[in-house]
Amino acid sequence: MIIHLPEGMVPFEDSGVERHPRLPLVGQPVTLGCRLEGNEEIPYLILRLDGREERLEARPGAAGGLFRFELGAFDRAGEVAYQFLTQQEASPWYRLEVLEEARYTRARSVLKTTTGYCLVLDHDLSLDLQEDGTLTLKQAPAEGVRVETAEIPLSNDYKMRLGGNFLWKLNRLSDTAAEALAYVALRDGKGRIRQSGLEMRLPGRHIFGTGERFDAVDMKGGSSNGRVVEKFTRQGDMSYLPMPFFMTEAGLGWYREGGIPTRMRFADTVTLCQRAQGTILSRDHLLLGRPDELLRAYIRLTGQPALPPEWAFGVWISGNSWKDDAEVDAQLEALRAHGYPASVMVLEQWSDEQTFYRWHEEHFPNPEQTVRRIRGAGLRLLLWQIPVLKHDDEHPRAPVHEADIQEAVRRGYVIRREDGSPYRINGRWFAHSLMPDFTNPEARAWWFGKRKYLLDMGVEGFKTDGGEFLFEEGARLHNGMRGLEAHNLYTGQYVEAYQNFLKENGVRGLTFSRAGYVGAQTQPAHWAGDQLSTFSELQAQLRAGISAGLSGILFWGFDIGGFAGPIPTAELYLRATALACFCPIMQWHSEPRGGQYGGMRVENNNRSPWNLAQRLGDPRVLSLGIRFARLREGLRPYLWQEAQACVRDARPLMAHLCLDWPEDAAALSTHDQFMLGRELMVAPVVEEGKTSRRVYLPEGVWEDFFTGRRHSGNQTLLADAPFERIPVFRRLTS
Repeated sequence: MIIHLPEGMVPFEDSGVERHPRLPLVGQPVTLGCRLEGNEEIPYLILRLDGREERLEARPGAAGGLFRFELGAFDRAGEVAYQFLTQQEASPWYRLEVLEEARYTRARSVLKTTTGYCLVLDHDLSLDLQEDGTLTLKQAPAEGVRVETAEIPLSNDYKMRLGGNFLWKLNRLSDTAAEALAYVALRDGKGRIRQSGLEMRLPGRHIFGTGERFDAVDMKGGSSNGRVVEKFTRQGDMSYLPMPFFMTEAGLGWYREGGIPTRMRFADTVTLCQRAQGTILSRDHLLLGRPDELLRAYIRLTGQPALPPEWAFGVWISGNSWKDDAEVDAQLEALRAHGYPASVMVLEQWSDEQTFYRWHEEHFPNPEQTVRRIRGAGLRLLLWQIPVLKHDDEHPRAPVHEADIQEAVRRGYVIRREDGSPYRINGRWFAHSLMPDFTNPEARAWWFGKRKYLLDMGVEGFKTDGGEFLFEEGARLHNGMRGLEAHNLYTGQYVEAYQNFLKENGVRGLTFSRAGYVGAQTQPAHWAGDQLSTFSELQAQLRAGISAGLSGILFWGFDIGGFAGPIPTAELYLRATALACFCPIMQWHSEPRGGQYGGMRVENNNRSPWNLAQRLGDPRVLSLGIRFARLREGLRPYLWQEAQACVRDARPLMAHLCLDWPEDAAALSTHDQFMLGRELMVAPVVEEGKTSRRVYLPEGVWEDFFTGRRHSGNQTLLADAPFERIPVFRRLTS
């Protein structure tokens, strides 16, 4: 088999089968990669250009049947076709568009339109600016009455000036909040724009938003590729939850519509870059006001937040290794024996591992009784889900699973490739599996018809994992959407379908999701995905939670002590437990025995406090783990009250200080503290060996949550942080 994926699979690694660059410009050298499976020949390439064909020989790649072809550079824009061949087989023909760059730093003219103004950049390229602050870049002729320059008054004393010796400037009184420096278009040989970009100047000192960020809360000097990415541990600058939204402390918010990933870079010149599909190249919304107003406006534009049920604010327990009744019952007994309060149990290894809707008959011979025992212990049950029809080479397919696959393909319930064949996941997790198409109403009914019995027996939610696997840009969905846009939007389609499934059956439950995009707040809760049991990953989790809140995610959590790798130290586990106690979702969880991908020597890696206390030989892990769980139980009324206020006010439960103190320079620069609701200031300890930390208290009077001691605001103090507590302060006055 010849494998070639022009756009690649994921942005953080080169698998050797991509095209580089994916969108080559005139004069840029082009390299193609492919891999042969089950064929030991050396492939060759047929290149078709201007009606002529040329044969190119391969160069060996790194290893493992990889080969590469050096095409050199092309001297003009146009379409190139190519095909990989061996004596035994031929790949499909692929199309390569060589593009030419055009930069626009001045408008040809300014037009007055019925909805605002229009900047004419070229004969077929214009920027519509509406009076509500919407900017639409489109490839279409412009219409309107010509004017020399224009000025659009906006809210909060802002105005936008157009034309003259610049494109546009956004001013508040005499200060410039933003200035467009250039629009950039990449055109193919027929003049069609395949990618557009905006370069602008933002005078603000801080950039917040862009999604759940593991690398930094303040994105000034940083960047985002804008793409939903599944990366196992050490996420760095990748994100499960990117958002095409950012805001500055100076009063400007920026939201770009659509699912096509927007690459953003926040250097001295801020750049936004996006692939083009159709007439509308980009549509941006300018939002104006304080940071809390900007975030609220963004959330209102993208969907009403969902409120989790009250029981979601208790303690969650989970472990991938809980694979049978004995494992479940052992955890229920431990809860009783230790007086450990918990409200949610998540089961991941509950199913047959093929259909993901049938219980494992051998391990759970009577699932109705299993669910009753869990519910009888006072716990709500969530079951793990993944949006795939699994391809399984390791085990014989169950007849019912084989029948499901055949029916789904026959009836068109799966995502399809450009040629109409079923799309299969291109490598990595669940390789070669099919993906259900949740934009197809019949497919949704078929999918959830097989899962309805789970709700009937008392299941109240689903851990909606995955969804990041739609890699082919030419893939097609039932609603007409193509893969370029659907890659980011698929996770939302998938989770929304599960959420509606619960609602339609009268279940006041929730989905608990890893990935998402614009509108993720319309789904109840998210978690940070997969991290190692290290302090550096704990620090990344804290950044992720605060930045997710600044990007519209109201309810978020992480795996206490880390999900993967060797078990955490007692210090790491207790510090993570203390942080989780004051997060929207408090959960401990762990990867499969032997590790996510096998090869790990730790067989019993359950992150429960009783297991870790025994394995580490440190009774504090259990005693303090119980203490924090009971503290969390005492916080539930406050968290429930604040959660309802958060949904009403479009405010994250875990909130950066900039939302409450936008004029306070110290608050704007504090990225390792947060407000839990409107009263509690939380300052976690996420560095090894620290028993105190500096805490910034903004204006007002603050009471130590644990000691009751009062402090005046507008100061930084050194707070004690023994393992028994972390610095938490209650806001008494503003």
